[in-house]
Amino acid sequence: MLFDLRALGYFVAAYEERSVTAASRRCFVAQPSISMAIKGLEDALETTLFERSRQGLAPTPAAHRLYPRACSLLAQSSAMVRDFRDAPRETLGIFLQDDLMVQPAAPLFTQIAQEWPHTMVRLTASAQEARLRMVAEHCKPPGDTFVPLWYEPYVMLVPEQHPLRFKKRFGLADIENLPLIEWPYCPLHQSFIRLLAERGIALQVQASAAREELLLHMVDAGMGLAVVPQSHAAQARRALTRPLDGPLAFSRHIGLACDASDAPLLGLLHRLADGMKAAAAQPEPMQRSNVV
Repeated sequence: MLFDLRALGYFVAAYEERSVTAASRRCFVAQPSISMAIKGLEDALETTLFERSRQGLAPTPAAHRLYPRACSLLAQSSAMVRDFRDAPRETLGIFLQDDLMVQPAAPLFTQIAQEWPHTMVRLTASAQEARLRMVAEHCKPPGDTFVPLWYEPYVMLVPEQHPLRFKKRFGLADIENLPLIEWPYCPLHQSFIRLLAERGIALQVQASAAREELLLHMVDAGMGLAVVPQSHAAQARRALTRPLDGPLAFSRHIGLACDASDAPLLGLLHRLADGMKAAAAQPEPMQRSNVV
């Protein structure tokens, strides 16, 4: 037995309004259309759906049983129509390097929404799963075209109450037995560790952070110092930023990358990068500086 979806819609309106008159106004049809639809359903189901009185419609137990099923059928019908009428949505996989903060990538998502309004963005777990990558230049996959966005040095992040908070800069001689918070997944952090090992400088690893947000919280909590990219230091709430000198002066270029053979995306790469640079150039509200 096939049900008339229009009749089910009239039934749902009558059930919710408890009145044929109100249901007809809601559905923009004459009252007899509502009454005939209900009568047709009652005949098909061989049951009574409403007790009629001057006060309106009182749903019967059968109506209470039918109502959720009718709502479900109507919802499925609407979804099926949308699936066929709406433009198909393309999925664009984007990889953000593990040691990148999400906030600087926000303008990229805005740009993509403007360039591909029907595209759904999916953040991927690995660079290989993505078509577009936001990475440090030294971390881009082989064969990728790289367009730089910004250059940033690595800096020392110092808890605001730490005895070394008055130190202006940090060099190799200042690192010996410094209570550091380790950042295992950062590639340049590993280079930093190797450099110290080659110079015979002993580290006092105080703690280890699996994510950049945790690292910043740990420094803010006074658990130790940390070497981080300058963009991360700007997200710390209370810690102080100090420059690194000499061989410790690591830096990196952050940019957008995609496979050089991905012609459609390659054509947009520079435009996406220009949009992000323009967004980053917008003035921000004045904040307390923690750089001395």
